[in-house]
Amino acid sequence: MCKCLIYKVIYVNLIAVTISSVSFSQNRSGIRSADYCAPALSYTYDTLYFPKSNIESILNEDTSLVRRFSRHDLLVANAVGIIPLLQQWMRARKNVTTDTRLEQTIIQSKIQSRLHLASTEIASLAAELDCAGEHADQLATYLDQKDEKRIRKLTILSIVTGAVTTGATALVDNEQTNKVVGIGGGLISAVLGGMAAFSSHRTLFVEHKRNLLTDIWNENHNSSVYSPFVWYMLNEKSFSNTAQISVIQNIRKRWQAYALNGMNSREVTLYFGPGGEYQQDDLHTRANMLNQLQSSVRSINQDLQSLMLALSGW
Repeated sequence: MCKCLIYKVIYVNLIAVTISSVSFSQNRSGIRSADYCAPALSYTYDTLYFPKSNIESILNEDTSLVRRFSRHDLLVANAVGIIPLLQQWMRARKNVTTDTRLEQTIIQSKIQSRLHLASTEIASLAAELDCAGEHADQLATYLDQKDEKRIRKLTILSIVTGAVTTGATALVDNEQTNKVVGIGGGLISAVLGGMAAFSSHRTLFVEHKRNLLTDIWNENHNSSVYSPFVWYMLNEKSFSNTAQISVIQNIRKRWQAYALNGMNSREVTLYFGPGGEYQQDDLHTRANMLNQLQSSVRSINQDLQSLMLALSGW
């Protein structure tokens, strides 16, 4: 009777382990996460205010701007698209009349409007990056919690199995049966402990058709995601700390050195494509990249402030 009871205990534990193994192998979550951080509408930018590609030749011809503003501020003005307005303003200052004063006021109003729009573009993009980063962190936390629950369950099963095995071996007098119970229970406990030690590799499908990382990684000449103002600022070498490589190239190098060290082709497609199956580590990495990019975008405000201070004395 005792042997029959022991075998039943072992059989029940084996079934429990099998059920646990099957349930934890279903590692894909049914959740599909949409890209809700993207703007609800698309923006249309006036080509009249696009940055000039021949800015150096313009500055060489119009020395009045160079005498009045620093090169750094003029490059920012080019990014904002107000170089023609500054030229008009400089010409209007030469002959002060009632008409020119009115013209200056109109020009100043247009310039202020462009500066305000540029500031809004920075804030809007930073908000989208912040949202996308928080979204990735939230999903990573969800998977982390799922894994923690799985580990707790497996740990409890392992402890219970060990306790049952110890109690069973104490009740068995037959040496051969005792060995079977001890070995069987030990193997079950070891399997459960081993399963708890490894990640479940649970995934979530995350969709990001408007991927803010793609143009940065590919170093595209033009961008359909970023505004002309922001894209010019990120690509112009003069706005980086070293002035040797662009802000985009700096960001890409930091990603390669830290977040993406040893990245494989699957991860390249995952991070910079339209979406895919993300594990929790992938989501943490994506969140880190988005946060780094957000910091670089926000730092454009420093350059914009320099130009606004230069214009404040007019």
